Amino acid sequence: MIGFRRGVDKKKKEMLDSLLILKNKLQKERIKVQRGEEIKTPWVEQKMEDILFRLREMEKKIEDVKRDRIYEFLEYEKLATRSQQIDGESVRTLKVKGMIKSLLGEHKKLTTPQLSRLINLSRTRCSEYLRDMERRGTVKGTTVRRQKFYELAKK
Repeated sequence: MIGFRRGVDKKKKEMLDSLLILKNKLQKERIKVQRGEEIKTPWVEQKMEDILFRLREMEKKIEDVKRDRIYEFLEYEKLATRSQQIDGESVRTLKVKGMIKSLLGEHKKLTTPQLSRLINLSRTRCSEYLRDMERRGTVKGTTVRRQKFYELAKK
């Protein structure tokens, strides 16, 4: 689960940091205005309220995403403990296969190189997981020209 969509989280963090810097600058401007050091500018107040509203909304979205990821992680853990006794697969293998299922559900069709980039896993290892999942009937592979696309098997 770690490393899942690492780039997206980094972008959100950078955006949040830049909004916080802007908020601090605007608060300093507000303090100057309240002390009477400068002429009051209503547009600054309005901008600050707008930015604070957006910041709160973004924080809510980030919390929702964190909650979803934690829920997925807990589901993988439950699956891992249950399946480890049945199939003898490691917890890591089950987590990676769960991430593959999740990504295929989200993107419909993906190739091995695309999946390996999304999961931060080597193409060879990703291909092994996909072959195993295809053999078990979880995933269906379709070859188009020289590329093999994988999708979730219909049950």
